[in-house]
Amino acid sequence: MDKVVPKIGIFFRDQGGRLAQAIDLAVLVQKIGKAKNVVRCEVIEDLWAPAFLDSLKNALGEKEVNRILWVGRFTPYQMRSLKDELVSAGLNPCLQGWSDLEEQGVCLLETDPKIRAAKALILVQMALARVRLLESLEPLELPASEAILIVGAGVAGLQAAESLAALGKQVFLVEKESGVGGKVALLSRFYPRICDPRCGLEFTLQRLGDSDHLKLITLAKVTALEGGPGNFIATVQKQPRFVMEQHCNGCGKCQAVCPVEIQEPFPLMRDVTLNPPGFEASWQKTRKAIHPASPMAFPPAFVIERQHCPPECRECEKACPAGAVELDQSPAEEQLRVGAVLITTGWDPYPLSNVEEYGYGRLTNVISNLEMEQLLSPDNRPPTSLAKYPLNRLKEVGFIQCAGSRDERHLNYCSSVCCSVTLKQILYFKELVPEAKCYVFYQHIRTPGFEEDLYRQVRESGDVTFVRDRPAQVEADKNSGKLNITILDPLLDKKIHINLDLLVLAGGMCASKGSQEIAQTFNLPQNQYHFFESHRQCHPEESQRTGIYAGGSCREPMNVAQSIESSHRSALEALKYLGGTVLIEPYYPVVNKTKCDQCKRCMEECPFGSFVFDEKNFPSPDLAKCRQCGNCMGICPLAVISLRNNTIKQMAVQIEAINTSFMGQGEPVILALLCENDAYKAAQSAVDQGLPVPPNVIFIKVSCAGSVNNALIADALSSGIDGVLIGGCKDDQCHYVKGNQLVQKRSGDLSDKLKTMMIESERVRFVSLEIRDSQRYVDQLDSYIKDLKKMGPNPFKL
Repeated sequence: MDKVVPKIGIFFRDQGGRLAQAIDLAVLVQKIGKAKNVVRCEVIEDLWAPAFLDSLKNALGEKEVNRILWVGRFTPYQMRSLKDELVSAGLNPCLQGWSDLEEQGVCLLETDPKIRAAKALILVQMALARVRLLESLEPLELPASEAILIVGAGVAGLQAAESLAALGKQVFLVEKESGVGGKVALLSRFYPRICDPRCGLEFTLQRLGDSDHLKLITLAKVTALEGGPGNFIATVQKQPRFVMEQHCNGCGKCQAVCPVEIQEPFPLMRDVTLNPPGFEASWQKTRKAIHPASPMAFPPAFVIERQHCPPECRECEKACPAGAVELDQSPAEEQLRVGAVLITTGWDPYPLSNVEEYGYGRLTNVISNLEMEQLLSPDNRPPTSLAKYPLNRLKEVGFIQCAGSRDERHLNYCSSVCCSVTLKQILYFKELVPEAKCYVFYQHIRTPGFEEDLYRQVRESGDVTFVRDRPAQVEADKNSGKLNITILDPLLDKKIHINLDLLVLAGGMCASKGSQEIAQTFNLPQNQYHFFESHRQCHPEESQRTGIYAGGSCREPMNVAQSIESSHRSALEALKYLGGTVLIEPYYPVVNKTKCDQCKRCMEECPFGSFVFDEKNFPSPDLAKCRQCGNCMGICPLAVISLRNNTIKQMAVQIEAINTSFMGQGEPVILALLCENDAYKAAQSAVDQGLPVPPNVIFIKVSCAGSVNNALIADALSSGIDGVLIGGCKDDQCHYVKGNQLVQKRSGDLSDKLKTMMIESERVRFVSLEIRDSQRYVDQLDSYIKDLKKMGPNPFKL
């Protein structure tokens, strides 16, 4: 392809006359008009005047102009409109550049007029240097699947599946249990309405049952995930059910003839080692080796726990009128092609046996709040005559809040729902046993929002005592079996002794075992508590892996309503990869493989894991996964990675265009490289607010602070610039996860390089700025200028 010679049209827009008031605009236009490759340079009065637009389109059509630099203040809407307008004349949108002199402080009249004029000329020359190197780019369209994989069929997964299926998207819903509904299906009541959770779940399941867009895969786990957004390949391994789901109608005749009875595990406490001794025999029911799926039988097919069956027994097979029993099933594996993945793997209860002082696992009448749900549930409450602790015998019941939570020995955090759960349980328990007395031992009662009404309702219900203390030890009376508790009542300022029939521990919520398995399989980051990591302030649905989303309480502790909202937010974001194609913006990174030494730094440091090896073992970005943040460009020690049309070379020629003496003798010149998300906007706002921004600084907007390569900093200093300021986000606020950390991580390498150049490392400074830190930006510049003056001029300054 022949190289296209740039023919640049430069158009100044001075709305309101602010530029003409600050500088001699005619002189600036005259100087820039003589620059290399500039074929047209003028001031426009009316941007949308038909005469101007027709003239420009004609010039574009006749190939007299093939790229444009707009100088002045343009809103994002105006930029987009101009791009759209000129596409019809054949101008690629990527061949337009923008230079806002006002945001750089050129119109601040307190500055010396000569400095304003010199700075304006430099800024236009910088923008012009970049425009010369712009390339015509087009977005890419990659084919994509319209299906989605949802891992976990609890309330969050079911609700998301129902919404996506209603939109006509194929949903693969994978669940490790034999049935669906998760922990919510096992609860006794919802708060705040104290209604049966099965009602809402049944409504969702009915709609899913009527959908042609759902494939439910139970007793299954995702064992591998390959590919990327729009084209994931998930490997699902399914354990045998020994019953053909499409044939079984749940009639129960197989169950009637099954000779094997097994202890039904406490559904909410899967690990039997956590069950208090005696509970298995006294509270729990038995069931046959063939039984309905649980927690909720959807579809209604039974399941066989084959490990309990006698070797030769086939009674269920003989009794099944539909021929649905298939005792010779073996594990099966299938691969699913999906456009996106949504993880809704829920949570696990904190193992309360770790909180030894309360006797859980040692004392049979100390139970968890989840076991209390089972005790209150009509489905799981055994007949009175068989129960060791029937509800009507419970006269005094205690509840300990934050059992193992907000405790540096166990869970540092608050699980946010435990107080409301206790209040709900008390209300429902008092409805069943009105004469019972309840005690709540707490540090703080946390009932945010409308749940405060629940707290008031319980306080006013009678025979409920709130004590702001928690027992140091719980012991059982050897004769009565009751629990002896001593606490200090701060209101009475004395110790009181209470004998309880039952003690309920409000345990916290942990990241589920399923979440941790998925994190390992999918290579997903987790936070210090093993919940999925995300940019919680702005993108809580994110998993830091493009196309993979997390919803519900696998993200953090939350109640049912919040889980449903969270999963729907995630499902909404996933839709962008379920449209049959994935659109890739053209500003993705490109690796110069002729210079790459395959060090793999880009692969190791990419916040989103978007780099893979190509057929020759060179790093190559998976374009569907890439966020185009530029951190790979910043981290590359050989500077061989660049974002298209935001290349290292384009930034370098802008730096070369800076006249390092424009401030005059004794005044340092600062180049600021500012993250476009926060630091740049703080700098822009400082000028707009009329703050005294020092004229010494010239900034370049970058995609992320982490995209700044050390080579650019060295180039700036070797050209005579006195100081380089890098403005990024604060820790844990970076939109690209860790760009601010990566640029600081490279400071050691940079210091070594500067030593060889005989340049002080203090000439480079990193500052964290939030979007409204305008005054802090000015203060940092003032402080920086003072320090640079003490150092003296850059020895490379001519």
